[in-house]
Amino acid sequence: MTPVSLEPNQQSTTTTITTSNSSQLPFGEYLFRRLEQVKNVKSIFGVPGDFNLGLLEHLYKTQLNWIGGCNELNSGYAADGYSRYTNSLGVLITTYGVGELSALNAIAGGFAEYSKILHIVGIPKTSVLNNEVEKAKHLHHLVPNIDSLKRSDHYVYTKMVKDVSCISKVLDDSKTIVEDLDQVIQAIFKTSRPGYIFLPLDMADALVDASKLSQTPADYHLIKDNHPLKTEEITQKILELVYKSKNPSILADVLVSRYHNATELLREFVDLTQFNNYTTFMGKSILDETNPNFVGDYIGLESNIGIKENMEASDLILYFGSYINEINTGHYSFDFSEDQLILLHPDYIKIGSEFYHGVNFVNVLSSLLIHLDSSKVPTNPPLQYEIKLRFPYLPSKASISQSHMLEKFESFVQPNDVIVCETGSFMFGIPDLKFKSNVKYIAQGFYLSIGMALPCSTGVGIAMKDQNSSSRLILVEGDGSAQMTIQEISSFVHYGLNPIIFLLNNSGYTVERIIKGETRDYNDIKQWNWSKAFEFFEFGDEKNSEVKIVSNEQELTKAFASTELNPTKLRFHEVILDKMDCPWRFHHMNGYRHLPATQ
Repeated sequence: MTPVSLEPNQQSTTTTITTSNSSQLPFGEYLFRRLEQVKNVKSIFGVPGDFNLGLLEHLYKTQLNWIGGCNELNSGYAADGYSRYTNSLGVLITTYGVGELSALNAIAGGFAEYSKILHIVGIPKTSVLNNEVEKAKHLHHLVPNIDSLKRSDHYVYTKMVKDVSCISKVLDDSKTIVEDLDQVIQAIFKTSRPGYIFLPLDMADALVDASKLSQTPADYHLIKDNHPLKTEEITQKILELVYKSKNPSILADVLVSRYHNATELLREFVDLTQFNNYTTFMGKSILDETNPNFVGDYIGLESNIGIKENMEASDLILYFGSYINEINTGHYSFDFSEDQLILLHPDYIKIGSEFYHGVNFVNVLSSLLIHLDSSKVPTNPPLQYEIKLRFPYLPSKASISQSHMLEKFESFVQPNDVIVCETGSFMFGIPDLKFKSNVKYIAQGFYLSIGMALPCSTGVGIAMKDQNSSSRLILVEGDGSAQMTIQEISSFVHYGLNPIIFLLNNSGYTVERIIKGETRDYNDIKQWNWSKAFEFFEFGDEKNSEVKIVSNEQELTKAFASTELNPTKLRFHEVILDKMDCPWRFHHMNGYRHLPATQ
């Protein structure tokens, strides 16, 4: 029988074992070859440990790249960033207990924000897990039972991931292991949530039937329509309402970006209907903000002047990829009537009071594009309310204010740029900006784990490199957040990435100071000489990197002007800000205590 075929340009260094019934491969090699067949997966993130070393050896029989992190948490964030950029799998490999638990916060954030992360955990051998004598022994990395007379639970960690994953499987049976792998990958794409594989150390070398690899790879990323008749019914009801409406609007949210081709489909729908369109706080950059009918970012009471009023004056709102949570809705200040709203979610569609469970909005959107009759689409009336910034400029005690920086930043951002923004004060000013065409904005807007953005941008940068992107990668990072995960900045140098980094030095946790404890030392951080600190990471000479301190408006202007469209070196700018300077939107959480009267 002919050995299993490989993908084009993939040279195997292993020998495929052929039997009379099937071709066979060690499962570790099979796993990585299967991942090679998943759209846009070219790199794997993680940290080695004695329970995953056997698996990792098989990686080098494939063309996948190993991206080692400084710790498992950072690697988890990087896998999340890789998934967000590629809209495919971010693959993370850790080891039993000490590794997997370190990554758990990143996985929880991925679950909260619908990221497709496959977390592969190396665990003890099946003989240890299933043998009564071995099960009675304490194993390294294992937490013992609180009762010292009772045996420990070797599956204690696998039980912890139930509520932060869409699926988890212990792959300890060579007869079902191939099918189990596919089930996990399929579940991750279907739900756009993290999934787990727990792989016993010996199973990496277990021989499995490799015949599936020679078949056409599964289109995991495609969303199967399990209810085509229901999709058709929903489509006709929506179109009937669209044709009757006089002032319809489109609202795009973050979940549009989590499903294959949905962003492109929605942009096509916007172009065909020419309806006024908006994005949410988390949906920023999903729509083309240069479109003449793009109005702005709708965040309820935290919208700019005129945006809330125009949106809520619509008689029909098509809300695509909706993610209703505290931050995304301006602290639940969306103000729609049930009759105005059509919610299009991955799990359900809600048309007024009618509820359809189990229908994904992507299939409905595809159907809308097929059946839309442009001649019946209403023409949008002019906007009723003028759009303007609620607080164009907030003063600061420092030479640079965030208001001024945001204004400069809007001009600095160019078409096709990729922006990764840290959880922090600057994030709450981003909705005031209007991006140029094809800008991609990535931020953890709901889970809000500080320190996420820096290693996330490593994953984004690797993804851009894998896809031969020539776009600029821009990272906006806070000083307090950076101290959480700063070691991963060494990955930029190690893997040849050239991001443009703006580190906002406001002497601590400004977001927390605004909420409470303005002068408390619990909101202070250790003071670092950032420009000297990066000598430790071997940024190299001036040909490879540039580190600058930016302390006034002239230096800020120069910093923005010095970053070319095709960066050939890493640029790091430390921007000195006042510890209480913050965009106006964040003050909403604190009752506008530090703001002038609303304009």
